[in-house]
Amino acid sequence: MRQTQWSDGHHIVVFVLPRQHPLHQRFSKERLQIFPYQLERIWNKLTYSGLGVAPIVVNTPEALIDAIMKTPGAIGYAETVADKGAVNVIRIEK
Repeated sequence: MRQTQWSDGHHIVVFVLPRQHPLHQRFSKERLQIFPYQLERIWNKLTYSGLGVAPIVVNTPEALIDAIMKTPGAIGYAETVADKGAVNVIRIEK
């Protein structure tokens, strides 16, 4: 969360689903091993201290994938990803 750009120089842009979304809850618990409210507190602390930028919240998994595909340096998570080339998506198993 403290890394602000990729090795190729693109700024990292994080996309997430709303805190209440089941996929966001699974991602937080299974991949990050923290509760969604803990993740939100970390983001808030980094954002308000000026050390980071808050993630962009999108409403649906489809919108999340679309945003990642259209935004250079973006990263996010999804259950399924159609093969659309190299994309920074962390896949969450069903």
